[in-house]
Amino acid sequence: MALVRAGFGLALILVAATAGAWTPKPVANDPLVRMPGTQPIQGVLLEAPNKCLNCHDAYDPKVNIGAHWRGSMMSQAMRDPIFLATFTVALQDSIWALGNANAGDLCLRCHTPDGWLAGRSDPPNGSLLTSGDFDGVTCDSCHRMVDPYFEQTFAGTREGNDWLGYWDETNLTARPSATEAQTTRLADRVQVGPLTFFNGKPFYDTSSWLPVIAAWNENGSGQFVMSAINDKRASFADTNEKHGRLYSRYHKSRYMCGVCHDVSNSVMANLAFASTPPGNGTTVLPTEQNPAYAYAHVERTFSEFMLSDFGNGAGAPGSGAFAPNVFKTSRPGNAIATCQDCHMPDAVGAGCDKPGTPIRPTGSQEHPKSGQPLHDLTGGNTLMPWLLSSAVAGSSNYDATNATLLNQGFNVLTLSMTLGQPPDPAALLAGIVRATQSLQRAASIENVSYGAGTGALGFRIRNHTGHKLISGYPEGRRMFVSIRGYVGGNVVSAVNPYDATAATLKGLPGSPNSPPLGSGESYADALVYEAKLQSTLTGESHTFHFALATGRAKDNRIPPRGFRIAQASARLAEPVWNGVSTPSYFSAAEYGGGYDDVALTLPQNLDGVEVSLYYQSTSREYVEFLRNEIKGNSVKTLASPTPSGEPQAYIVQTDPYFAKLKAWGDTIWQLWDHNKSVPGAAPILMAQAVWGTVANPCAGAGSNGTPCNDGSLCTTNDLCASGVCVGTVVPCTGLDQCHLPGACDPTTGACSNPAKANGTACSDNDACTLTDTCQSGACVSAGNVTCVALDQCHLAGVCDPATGLCSNPAKPDGSACGGGSCVAGICVATDAGSGGSGGTGASGGTGASGGTGASGGASSGGAAGSGGASSGGAAGSGGASTGGAAGSVGVAGSGGAAGGGGASSGGAAGSGGTAGSGGASTGGAGGAPSGGNGGTAATGGAPDGGPSTGGQAPASGDDGGCGCRMRPTPRSDAWLLLAMALGLGLRRRTR
Repeated sequence: MALVRAGFGLALILVAATAGAWTPKPVANDPLVRMPGTQPIQGVLLEAPNKCLNCHDAYDPKVNIGAHWRGSMMSQAMRDPIFLATFTVALQDSIWALGNANAGDLCLRCHTPDGWLAGRSDPPNGSLLTSGDFDGVTCDSCHRMVDPYFEQTFAGTREGNDWLGYWDETNLTARPSATEAQTTRLADRVQVGPLTFFNGKPFYDTSSWLPVIAAWNENGSGQFVMSAINDKRASFADTNEKHGRLYSRYHKSRYMCGVCHDVSNSVMANLAFASTPPGNGTTVLPTEQNPAYAYAHVERTFSEFMLSDFGNGAGAPGSGAFAPNVFKTSRPGNAIATCQDCHMPDAVGAGCDKPGTPIRPTGSQEHPKSGQPLHDLTGGNTLMPWLLSSAVAGSSNYDATNATLLNQGFNVLTLSMTLGQPPDPAALLAGIVRATQSLQRAASIENVSYGAGTGALGFRIRNHTGHKLISGYPEGRRMFVSIRGYVGGNVVSAVNPYDATAATLKGLPGSPNSPPLGSGESYADALVYEAKLQSTLTGESHTFHFALATGRAKDNRIPPRGFRIAQASARLAEPVWNGVSTPSYFSAAEYGGGYDDVALTLPQNLDGVEVSLYYQSTSREYVEFLRNEIKGNSVKTLASPTPSGEPQAYIVQTDPYFAKLKAWGDTIWQLWDHNKSVPGAAPILMAQAVWGTVANPCAGAGSNGTPCNDGSLCTTNDLCASGVCVGTVVPCTGLDQCHLPGACDPTTGACSNPAKANGTACSDNDACTLTDTCQSGACVSAGNVTCVALDQCHLAGVCDPATGLCSNPAKPDGSACGGGSCVAGICVATDAGSGGSGGTGASGGTGASGGTGASGGASSGGAAGSGGASSGGAAGSGGASTGGAAGSVGVAGSGGAAGGGGASSGGAAGSGGTAGSGGASTGGAGGAPSGGNGGTAATGGAPDGGPSTGGQAPASGDDGGCGCRMRPTPRSDAWLLLAMALGLGLRRRTR
């Protein structure tokens, strides 16, 4: 960090300008926002989600990809009001420090990849965004993403080579994973080839297909590589979609999520190179030679995971609601090894609505342990889905005030509630339920002890997630412990009390609107788990200016299990206390176990103690900051004139550049103030434990709506109602068609899902199996369809699991059949024509049952027509030759032609040889039965047409000597009969 700060001081000198209006700088020419990966306007155009939703929506509520995505924050990343207000502040901060707003480009690349790749992020104030850009992280944003380290993943050196266990690849099907992965590997090489450094030199070494600089070993902070080809990339090799697709191990790799979930500020890293021009051929920027985790901390969710037991090797079993006996994954022992294991868990179902789509996992032989990934992408945000859904007329939570505030239009807020895929209230409200349940499964409070004689209280908060608790965006997000001590049913002591009227913690330092603490109340900062940033640029020991942050002031968030603290500082992920890196903040046991052991002193002789853990998506203090910075209110943190030479720091309300953003100052505050009692703005109860006897929080007057805990993990959104704590029941659903929903275990939140009775009818989604029934919880067939050959000229083939039909391919031409040989799947009788006596063939001998010659006349010494014999020439189709094969003596008769090809001087028609009427060639090889391969060439020849010009006919065009070219269709026998009839007609006319 010292180097980064020194670089910034130098950069301020470099970018300082004469006081006056700031000057925009083209983003493409700005080294401060340059990071590796695909760049804007490089030919990558993402497909709109509606194309995908044609097949991946509204087909199965349990696994409905479209509805789950629409209910996630991914789809609303560019509609999130908190983001848009934060974005506005970041643009002003960028102008303050740099003299341009280009830091905003760093926000748009992850919140609207479609708009960013298409070049609509310049200018970086969002003014050029169009319809689909408001759909946030779309289907193609992920399913066109390329693994930048594909060679190492393919070789098994990046994430292991346990193909059968870790990757769930059997390679037992017609499309084996290993073969499909090789195809993707070759496609990846094509996509990374054009990537360059800012200096214009190639970014990849094309001899190894690895990045030129080996230290660039992770592509966090939005450094994605996108395919310019529309083939969709996903995690299954055995799909049968109609669009192009590539099997991608990357899409089930832990590294994929790190692209956007480790966030760093490239401006801080590259500041010493602010004046570097593009394409100079020499300069390599710091962001191009270091992974994003190594500089300018903003978020470290992925790094936290990588430092845990779960991100190490084959992963580790979970705990609590994620324990292997209740939480299933595709890994051996139900281990958790990737972000997707928890945030896109396996379910039973299909990936789309098309018949024949495998029902995973039971319907897949290639990936038999991998269920259909749920695309709900659930985190802990309940506030944003509530706000967006409440602004849609007809929604069950419709709120006229919210609708008015959020529907001011693109020209006022750079927000559209109608363009692209508009907010779906039902999907968003379902997402709130999932997010609440996710929060309640994330932690538990254990081992509560209290000594009445000493007042000593102890308890443990266990982190059940794979990252810090809490994680993600640091600004305003917090988790806190609130403790109440009771005597005689009355609260006599409180640690970290929350004031619902002011909507913030009481006694909060630095918060002017935090109510003062009352009697028996105290504030404990160590029990407020959060990450706070600091800035030497603004002079703040705690700052909400994340774009100007130069370090962390506080980071006491609870580590995940197995957190490797010795490696944490390299990722800027170690604990920080009072602005100082503090690796010893947690003990070795706490790092190893993923918990925080808490000890403090309460008053003595309490009857009971209640320990509660709460979560807030955003705080009053942060929303106040956003309002003040956008409006330029009296509470100011930026100095004027600015380091970049501008006369005024606060310009949002006066500079036309912010015309479509300045309304966020009032809007964000009014939204929060109107919705401060909504869970997410108000604290959400995550976990609770009690020692002794405490009062019912729902017993007092006016307690309706107060968060409570009904003691069951089978309910969500527990609130007091008429003196009782009532939660919304989460319904159990059957694990699959061979399991019943069962009952929910209130201690784990898991449904029992007992197996259905053996013999219960089911479907394994394979039409090639018979009598499917449930057996011990699995759908098992009693046998398989036996394929039988259609006739003597067809093979039995294999059964198509999508239709139950056997393929019945035709036997090779020439295979023996009753009375003849197979030709294009039809049994054709063998010709037995009589040979000539060596003279000039007039009209040729009549063949036996093998077929009649087309177009009649045979040449003097030439080959007979189909069935005709020549004097001294080779027999035609079935005809016998007298005297062996002729040389080049014979000449084709005037107008005569062989039926089974062109007539040859002394030769027989070849396979697919020259045409019938009139065409002749010289020099044919000796005769062969049924127009075999001794005949003349087909190049230039046409059925029933002109002469051949040499070369051999393709085997697929071989008509067996009938004079017509067979069409490869099921009705080729009809074409054969038609051609023979035409041949007979021509023959009659030539007589």
